[in-house]
Amino acid sequence: MAKRVNKRGAKAGILQLSLKKDKIISKNKLKKLISESDQTTEGSSFTQRFSRIDGIRPFTIAALAVFFGFCNSFHQATMFENDRHFSHLSSLEREMTFRTEMGLYYFYYKTLTESHSLLDGVNRIMNDNLTEYPSVINTLERFTLYPEVVLAASFRNILTVSNFLNVSFKECWQVLRGDDLPPIESCEGVGDPAYFYVTTVFLLNGLVGSLLFLFGTILSDSLSGGILTVACFFFNHGECTRVQWTPPLRESFGYPLFLLQMMLVSLLLKCQRSYISHSFIIAVPTLFFMLCWQFAQFALLTQILVLFGLYILNFMSSMTFRHVLLGHMISLFLAVLFLFGNKMLIGSFYTSTLLVCQVIVSVEKFYKKMKSPIVIMIIKGISLIFGCLFMKLFLTALLHVDDDTHIWNILKSKFTSYKDFHTMLYLCAVEFDFLPLESFIELSKTLVLPTAIISVAVVLYIILKKRINGIEFHRHADVLYNIFQCFAFFVMAVLIMRLKLFFTPHLCLLVALALSGKYFRYLDTNELRAYILVGLLGAMSVQGVANIKHQRNILGEFSNPDLEELISWVNGTLPEDAVFAGPMPTMANILLSTRRPIVNHPHYENAGLRERTYKVYQIFSRKPVTEVYNTLLTMEVDYVILERSWCFGKRREGCAMVDLWDVEDPENKDKENVCQKIVKNPYPFRKAFRNSLYTVLAI
Repeated sequence: MAKRVNKRGAKAGILQLSLKKDKIISKNKLKKLISESDQTTEGSSFTQRFSRIDGIRPFTIAALAVFFGFCNSFHQATMFENDRHFSHLSSLEREMTFRTEMGLYYFYYKTLTESHSLLDGVNRIMNDNLTEYPSVINTLERFTLYPEVVLAASFRNILTVSNFLNVSFKECWQVLRGDDLPPIESCEGVGDPAYFYVTTVFLLNGLVGSLLFLFGTILSDSLSGGILTVACFFFNHGECTRVQWTPPLRESFGYPLFLLQMMLVSLLLKCQRSYISHSFIIAVPTLFFMLCWQFAQFALLTQILVLFGLYILNFMSSMTFRHVLLGHMISLFLAVLFLFGNKMLIGSFYTSTLLVCQVIVSVEKFYKKMKSPIVIMIIKGISLIFGCLFMKLFLTALLHVDDDTHIWNILKSKFTSYKDFHTMLYLCAVEFDFLPLESFIELSKTLVLPTAIISVAVVLYIILKKRINGIEFHRHADVLYNIFQCFAFFVMAVLIMRLKLFFTPHLCLLVALALSGKYFRYLDTNELRAYILVGLLGAMSVQGVANIKHQRNILGEFSNPDLEELISWVNGTLPEDAVFAGPMPTMANILLSTRRPIVNHPHYENAGLRERTYKVYQIFSRKPVTEVYNTLLTMEVDYVILERSWCFGKRREGCAMVDLWDVEDPENKDKENVCQKIVKNPYPFRKAFRNSLYTVLAI
């Protein structure tokens, strides 16, 4: 006869066995622990987590999320307009504002919008012979251009609706520019392709404000925690994002999706009772994140490593970890398909780690044969390390992938005396430097850093104390995940400053823990929590409001007559098949605004492109002029563009182009700079164009 087991009694028995034998627990305390355990296991769906937060209805939370999202979108759009006066620029001037990689991405969007059909445009960017002439490359695979495909499709639909309704979605006028510059036509509204592009980016990034509010609310089980998180984000906006200055960069599309993905993972850890359906829910934003940003593999790698740490420390169940891994595996498989077998993704440490973790979880029964938990933990950790190294080396050798070697060289150069041309070119850019002390000072002025540190320290102490006492039902997995994830982002930001876009928003999330009643028992009433919230906001706003005012007071107006003159000369003088080489930022503008073929560009993550740029940048070295000339000739270059600041200007100490070549090419160190020499006497080149900033030499 089958026995019926009382589930509540079984839980009580488990609790009693988990405590030390010599410790007596009162009935009231036991009931309380059972109640907490019940709450953990009840929340099997994501949406149920919102119904118990401060007694607030989900509609109210959703309304606040929309409001904060609108505020973030409006704030970023206003700063962008104030800085560039974008609404009063011509189409050419708007294109010129998209320097470096931004111009490259916008070029493909422009190609898609101007093609006869969207399919024709997709075919053109998948068989592109302009970006790395004379090679034909699939830019959809190389540059993760799916955001541009979606935006172009949406813009074309708007034009179709506009033509069908005979209604214009843009307003145009003539702008007198002064300074002897001719007047230009400027158009404002979503019917203008550039205006539609940046408007959509700012609307998408409004989600960051919404998601941070929801994320903070979930993490602290408190509406006050969500409000505090989003307030910290606005008070430290300049340290959290640069979307307002660089809309077309991949992070503008990728980070909101990654934030959504991390929130869903946290919800899964909070619910604990995971199902296979949760794997598919996590897979969707993970897939979109990988299709939007090539750097996604590194961010997702940190997540897998953090979750693996929680798994081997027994802070999350093996079943939950399995479901998270399944979600990643699904998204990785689909991403490889949509990116046409992107070798850099297949041969990444992310792929290797994911596969090894899957193997470790699958053979968990083997590890359980070892009776000591510490031994199991150590063996699993060693298995991961050596398994990942082996898998990475195997995939790299199999696929012949060396696109990511520059990343490890950059890290090596930060801690050793190692230097080469490519790493110096990266590290001479401020955004690839170490995180400066100034950032920590700014975060401390708004009290975000000290509040987060104190909150995390107290929470970790409480969790550790409960663990020692044997009271542990995986109830803290979501909080621990975000604490350790933030620490991983901190390490990334310290090494490469531009990656603080991951660290600072997550630091704002951890501030929400200060209002968590789960760890601070005195916050048992909404009234007391509201008083503390008001006090914290009041103290933070002293510097925070000043930061917001400073951002909104940045006023400017874009103007670059020298670049405009160069582009106009190319469009009006040179044939459409004229091939260009030169500084990477300028090449992006030449490609975007003239559609002339180029041999090098700013997307430096590809090994072949790095070699191309190395050859082109010999124009700034001390090599013999004839050698440089012949190198460019073999690359089928017709015209090379020189920027005066690159030839004669002084950058950071040791970061002038000739300084880089003196390290790379020491045997020519005492010779004259090629660039300076041919500006004065261009032979064997021929001078074709010159203004105060640019010189074009024909080959």
